[in-house]
Amino acid sequence: MLNPMRTKLHVSNTLAKGVLPLIVALTVFGIFFGRAQQAASPTPQPKVNPDNPALRTPGKPSGSASPEAQQINPQALERLTKAADKVLNRIQSEENDLYLRVNYFEKPDRLNPNSYASKDEVAQWQGILQQLKEKHDLVAQLYADVGKNLEAEFRTVGGNEEIVARFKKFIMDGFPWATIEKKKSLIADFIDEQAKLLSFYDKNWGSWKRSSDSNKPEFTSASTANSYNKLRDQIVSTSAEIEKQYKAMSE
Repeated sequence: MLNPMRTKLHVSNTLAKGVLPLIVALTVFGIFFGRAQQAASPTPQPKVNPDNPALRTPGKPSGSASPEAQQINPQALERLTKAADKVLNRIQSEENDLYLRVNYFEKPDRLNPNSYASKDEVAQWQGILQQLKEKHDLVAQLYADVGKNLEAEFRTVGGNEEIVARFKKFIMDGFPWATIEKKKSLIADFIDEQAKLLSFYDKNWGSWKRSSDSNKPEFTSASTANSYNKLRDQIVSTSAEIEKQYKAMSE
């Protein structure tokens, strides 16, 4: 289980490591792109750190383009960087919110039916879970639209066709897409499992009592206890996998 006192700091650090370096990489790319366009000899490639996916070479710029037409001046580069920052910061902000909402359901109380005072409180948490689902859907859509949103922002600040395409590809290549997709799938599973647990509480209200271990309720029937334990174990497992994916996004 996650430590709620450390969660906010952890997720902020995680996403800052995973997303914000793209802004720095964009600046580096702009410098090399501008220099490459001034060269008359075959276009040199920048030296990059092969361990940093945000610094992958986007490919050689067209040798037929004139240096004057393609050179990026510092002011234009700054506008492009700020445009990318706008898109990426929106993702980071919503991802932070999503992570914290997931954490609300990872706390031990959510897995203990004795922590709910009434069926009305269970219904309230079903509403909170729906809000989590909506936030998850929003974050998934932001990732799906990141290319389109980057292109729109780059065009707003006056980027031409080739520069827009190159900068967009450079940033898109920096995202850990396999990890993002895995995280999305796991959170969807987590939401489904939490919905089943809350439904279990609602349908079986009163079929448990407190035991000597405050975190382990005692059920009136073995079948009910088995159903609860199965759901609980699924949630704990999925929660651990979600944490792994967020950690992977920071590496």
